[in-house]
Amino acid sequence: MARTRLKLACFITCAGLFAACSDHSADDEIRSSVMVVAHHEGTPIEEAIVRLTRHGRAAIPTLEAALHTAPVPGRKNLITALRRIGDEEAIPVLRHFGEYDQDESVRREATWTLKQWAIEHNSRGEKARAALRTLDESMGNEEPG
Repeated sequence: MARTRLKLACFITCAGLFAACSDHSADDEIRSSVMVVAHHEGTPIEEAIVRLTRHGRAAIPTLEAALHTAPVPGRKNLITALRRIGDEEAIPVLRHFGEYDQDESVRREATWTLKQWAIEHNSRGEKARAALRTLDESMGNEEPG
């Protein structure tokens, strides 16, 4: 009986260590992929975006952080990555950059993504429409009705 408990304890410990290592390597892959998207050009960006889409929602905080410091082409690429991930948790980030980014092309990219999502008849579409209404109000473009 004691031997069985010892084996079980070893198994649980090993499984926990493996899970911790897996999470750490996922975070490393997200960070390195975001750096490629933010600071490189060409095929490596597409491959990095594919890796980020596999991580889904978990990649959004790192993408958001990079958006604050990346150059203009990198910010547009990071917004493309958010669009490809497609998670509604990216909507506040897209709304923020659609309103406040210094570069018009970045604002346009973020807003375009929201408009694409807004045509959907689901939760993401509803939240994207709300974000677009907020953008319109802040820009003074609110239409009556």
